[in-house]
Amino acid sequence: MAYRYFEDVVTFDTTYRTNKYDMPFSPFTGVNHHMQSIQYACALLQDETETTFEWLFKTWLDAMGGRPPTSIITDQDVGMKGAIAKAFPNTHHRLCLWHIKKKFDEMLSQVYYKRLKFKKDMKECIRRTYKEEEFERRWMLFMKEWVRKQPMASRIV
Repeated sequence: MAYRYFEDVVTFDTTYRTNKYDMPFSPFTGVNHHMQSIQYACALLQDETETTFEWLFKTWLDAMGGRPPTSIITDQDVGMKGAIAKAFPNTHHRLCLWHIKKKFDEMLSQVYYKRLKFKKDMKECIRRTYKEEEFERRWMLFMKEWVRKQPMASRIV
C-alpha cells in the first residue's frame, strides 16, 4: 500500500551480502512523507545476470499492481541497466551517488583528488545543481579548470 503513495523514486541495491551462500540481498526501498526509508519488497538472488534482474523486476512490477516507478536509483551494474530498460522502459534510471563517489579514489588522479579545492569544486558541481542545464554548465567549467592543470599523460577522459 505504501508504494501507491510513494512510487515516484525507488532505490535498488544488491551490494549487501551477509548470508553463507553469498547471495545478493536485493531490497526495493522508497522514502515516505516523513523522509523515512520504507521497504517495498526484497529478494535473495542466485546471481546478478540481466536475465535474473529482468525476472525480478517484472515480478516486482506485478506485485506492485503493474505501476512502474518514475525513477529508480541503482549502482552501475550492466545487467541491471539492461533489465531496467526492458522491465521499466519509461522509468528514469539514475545512478547512486554513493556508488559513484566510491569509485573516485580509483578512477581519478590521486594528485588532484587529494586536493581540497578539487573535492570542493566537484561537490559543488554534483550536489548544488538541480537542473540538467545547470549541471552541464558547471561540469564544463569544472573540466576547464581541472583538466587544463593536469599533465597530458594523466588527463581524465
